Amino acid sequence: MDANSRLSEQQLAELADDAFTVLNWAKRLGFGRERQVKELIKTFEVRLGYRQPVVEKIDG
Repeated sequence: MDANSRLSEQQLAELADDAFTVLNWAKRLGFGRERQVKELIKTFEVRLGYRQPVVEKIDG
């Protein structure tokens, strides 16, 4: 990884905050380690723009 592709301090802080939030949520739901890691990877992919967030449609 070259210096130009390094994440900014703000991006790193956002990822750290995401990690804290997602892992706490996943632990409360009783997810095992493997599932926690999968959820965290999805969260990072959304944060970094690699995928779109999943949005639940609510019929109303």
